[in-house]
Amino acid sequence: MFRLPHSSAIRPLWEIRAGAVALAICLGLATPGGACRADAPPARLDEQIRELKLFAPKAALLAFLEQTRDREKATGDSVAAAIATMELSKQLRGSDLARSAEMLDQVAAQLKRSPDAELEFRYRLLRIGQLKAQRDLDKAVLEGMKLLAEARARKAWRDELKVLLALEEDWEHFHSFGRFTQDAMELAMTHPGDELTWWARSEWADRLRTDGKVEEAERILLAILQEQAAANAGVDQIRTLITLGLMYRDASQWDKLLPLGPRALKVVKGMGRTPNILAHFLCNQSDALLKANLPGPALEMADAAIPAAGGMPGLLHAARFNRGKALNRLGRHEEGLAILEAESRGDDRWEALDEVAEEYAFAGLPDKAYGALVEHLQGLRKSNDEAHRARLSLDQALTDADRERAQRLASERRTSRVITVASIIAAAALAGAAFLVVRTTRKHARALATVNDQLQEMAVTDALTGLHNRRHFMDQIDSHAAAAYRSHQGHGRSKAEPVDLIFFLIDLDHFKQVNDTYGHPAGDAVLQQAATRLKGVVRGEDELIRWGGEEFMLLTRGTPRDHAALLAERLRRAIEERPLELPGGQALQVSCSIGFAPYPLVPDSPWQRSMELADQAMYLAKARGRNGWFGLSRLNPSATRLPPGGLEEAIAEGVLEPLHS
Repeated sequence: MFRLPHSSAIRPLWEIRAGAVALAICLGLATPGGACRADAPPARLDEQIRELKLFAPKAALLAFLEQTRDREKATGDSVAAAIATMELSKQLRGSDLARSAEMLDQVAAQLKRSPDAELEFRYRLLRIGQLKAQRDLDKAVLEGMKLLAEARARKAWRDELKVLLALEEDWEHFHSFGRFTQDAMELAMTHPGDELTWWARSEWADRLRTDGKVEEAERILLAILQEQAAANAGVDQIRTLITLGLMYRDASQWDKLLPLGPRALKVVKGMGRTPNILAHFLCNQSDALLKANLPGPALEMADAAIPAAGGMPGLLHAARFNRGKALNRLGRHEEGLAILEAESRGDDRWEALDEVAEEYAFAGLPDKAYGALVEHLQGLRKSNDEAHRARLSLDQALTDADRERAQRLASERRTSRVITVASIIAAAALAGAAFLVVRTTRKHARALATVNDQLQEMAVTDALTGLHNRRHFMDQIDSHAAAAYRSHQGHGRSKAEPVDLIFFLIDLDHFKQVNDTYGHPAGDAVLQQAATRLKGVVRGEDELIRWGGEEFMLLTRGTPRDHAALLAERLRRAIEERPLELPGGQALQVSCSIGFAPYPLVPDSPWQRSMELADQAMYLAKARGRNGWFGLSRLNPSATRLPPGGLEEAIAEGVLEPLHS
């Protein structure tokens, strides 16, 4: 994903993709049974909204929706007013969740007064996403499954597919929803290709990509792209090119990445107008090409992104920033750094200064590199303090920043490169004063190393609980998984027992009620005390992570999988055994639900699959009444593979033996 230097006006790629899902399932496609009243005013309004979403700045879309809602309310057209209100609710979900929910409640009240089957279907689809945004995942699944059963009873495959897409939306952040991705793909494969079925297949390909099955994902995406080209579906082609670009970037397949940008520009030229998504794609491309150390093509993509950004200031800012980096890497230091300095102004300029520091070092300016990193650290500390005062953990604040502006925190590798490059270039440029240069550079190197250590620790620690956060887990998991896999592969040649990884997901039951009843300070106290109790159970070599919200993740290394149930029970008892103390002195009884799964399960199954099964197991623990655990340890002896569906399917097929409290 491209870098977004201190701008909250840009949606990251996952949100673009999620927005495209909503576009596919909510605009002009939502009549039960798949029919659309093409000659009716709602259909024309749907088309207007669709055009604005694709080709106009978001501010113009929001203004149109508010004006339409108010106008149609005044004229008594409740259907059109509801359509505008629902879309406005969807658009505001990421920035103002309370107002978004209020608008959906208004539509629900209208539907009680004046039932309308089409509007109710749209409303219920949007409510699934709203419940996810509110982290009420149990209710989201419950309502989604009910709507899915109704669509299947009507034999309305398009409605069924829309519900599956709504359920699987944002599966990257909510692992338990990943099981709907395959259901959507299988249904889409049995019907003609269009925006809806392309999207379902593309989501499945993206899931394959994250599981490391790059060749299979590529085959699906290239087939979709061919169908879209034959249908002259320009915007859909660019969406598919975005997913392909992500895949090629992650696999460092730069030869395949390079042609995507020119192809997208050719598609847009044929369309005769520029969709908003093009600028996002071109910024992604320029950032990936910079990563590949191809500043020439990166500059071309950044230059193309600048006019494509049009009335989107955040994207224009990102494109210019990438242009400055590319120029600097091409040796045009003065010109490139001037752009970077101009684009790094304002109260939140510190967010981009880790990247600016790297460019200063590349240009042979170690003093400026050091100063930029120090300012970045100071800004990070201030942001951390503000987040804590707002009752947000650092992990939550950084996650929000990832969703709005992409990750900008300095990595250890980058800082090391800053030090090395700064030292070499400074020594070469100032050979006439060698002693002073060496002494100054060493001083900066030590200072930079200290800054880096502080940055690194802040970046991987949850400020509220003191536990490591999700970022730390992602930094470590690949090496842990590789070691466990090698241990199992070599088990037949060694007498030593293989080393297991076990994923435990621990979710505090009814935590939302704690915040609603006692306030957020009480919720913070519950999380802190829960973390302390869990730490008292785990070993030093295990990783206890603040996963997000009221959820913790424990990764054990070396605990035999046959002992997983015993550990799950110890974790459960640690939370439930005695009441927690709230800030006002009240005692509060709290319980938790736990899901667990080991890695490896089968030779070709990635660690993400075990993580997903643990997530699903945790929801099964909740479904069994909460305050318990549910998990698995191994395949049945007669089973040779792990089915691609969910945990319940694997249990029903007799592939996995469940364990539960």
